[in-house]
Amino acid sequence: MDLIKDGFRRHWLFFALLVVLASQGFSQDMVLEYTGRYLRQPGEPDELLDVIPLGDSLAVVSSNLALAVVDLTALPVEGTNSYISRMMNINSRDIYLKDGNFIYANLHHPDVSLTTGFAVIERVGNTLYRRKTVKQRKVYFEKMCVDGDYLYVAAHSHGIRVYDLTDPLNPALTGSLDSGFVDAFDIVVTGDTAYVADGAGGLKVVDVSDVGNPVILDGDDLSTALGTAEGVVSRNGHVYLAAGGAGVIHYRNGNPLDRTVYPVDAAAEDMEWVEDYLAVTDFSGVRVYSVAPNGDLTLVAREKGARRNANAVFRSFGGVGSDGNLVLCSTWNSMDVYRLIPASMSTQADITPSTSRIRFTPSGGTKLVTLSNFGAGDLIIDSVTVTVPAVSLSYTGGTIAPGDTATFNIIHDGTPEEGYGIVYFYSNDPDESPLSIQVFASTDHLDPGEPAVDFTLPIFTKNHETGEYEEGTFTLSDHLGKIIWMAVYGSW
Repeated sequence: MDLIKDGFRRHWLFFALLVVLASQGFSQDMVLEYTGRYLRQPGEPDELLDVIPLGDSLAVVSSNLALAVVDLTALPVEGTNSYISRMMNINSRDIYLKDGNFIYANLHHPDVSLTTGFAVIERVGNTLYRRKTVKQRKVYFEKMCVDGDYLYVAAHSHGIRVYDLTDPLNPALTGSLDSGFVDAFDIVVTGDTAYVADGAGGLKVVDVSDVGNPVILDGDDLSTALGTAEGVVSRNGHVYLAAGGAGVIHYRNGNPLDRTVYPVDAAAEDMEWVEDYLAVTDFSGVRVYSVAPNGDLTLVAREKGARRNANAVFRSFGGVGSDGNLVLCSTWNSMDVYRLIPASMSTQADITPSTSRIRFTPSGGTKLVTLSNFGAGDLIIDSVTVTVPAVSLSYTGGTIAPGDTATFNIIHDGTPEEGYGIVYFYSNDPDESPLSIQVFASTDHLDPGEPAVDFTLPIFTKNHETGEYEEGTFTLSDHLGKIIWMAVYGSW
């Protein structure tokens, strides 16, 4: 049954045997010290999606409307939407740099039956010019990589493409491989080998010694893959996969049969090397790992962002870039900049909640919440306010030392009227004050992990013989013991 007409990217967790699950020790040797942010343009649907450094403290931020060149040293703590230059009319999720002056940006369109591909952009000074569009009808280009004079493209069910960049302004299609892939999301090349993040198909290992005729050598399949592979990087022979809800997967020496799984808070999406460290975004935040000589990972720093801040602004960590020790994170409404430094060099506090939303049933009740300080300085919570009259806290503020926590109750008195509001925590955390926790009071909604009573809903199902969608109903109890795939739609 296919319940999808349209919607957001799906993240699935597939379980397999014989997988080593890594211990999630957190060594607070390093911190992500917040330095500033570039904000989306006001009054525009300018969702910030990816970022790449240009050198000389400059970066390009991509959105569904434009590419903006920004000065990383001029971004204030409170944020700014000022930029050096901005090239409009380009909807790009991912951008890639060659030789400092040429940018390749994949083109997104909600209707993949239309022509898609990538744009060729030249940097002249600090201004960007769109020189050419490379198109391929009905082929949806996702993440890419530049390796030497070649551009490698992950093209979902259409596999991979290879373009010759000898003339950077005129890429020439050199080779392709359409078969053997489930849903190619990302690709990285090391020597004569390409590693492909193949969606639900896991990791694929491809021989690209002959770029005109790539050949799959090895890899996961649907029965052995974990999660949804959406990002991939490689270093020193080791391969790391951002595998959606499954977390980060380390393939030792690139061997698909030798892997270690590192769980994350949400769904691992993008990866980037930050000097000798690995940064991973998982929608709920960014995690930084140190890498042992054998390739094993240890979490050394993290920044966990609330899904929505005090003004109900969406904050979801997606694309990640790096400029020296700077970690650049596109978070939909902003591009945040953090400096990865030893904890001993920082005095900054970092507030992190155990949850960003709480739901109370009509009978009310008590929910336990923990605030942690992942920073290197004392976290001072000056005040706490609640906008829902029926909700109160057993906590009014105070000081939380680095590495410590404060645990308390959020209480709903059982008032029957539905209510929505926010608990605000005002603190000295420079990038998250006030921190917000959304409160949904007296609701009959169902959260993930809660037991469900039987229900019937109207649905659209796809008839795979005709290709048409048909209206009907769905009753949960009719599908006992089955895996149910449902789409959830939202707008803001």
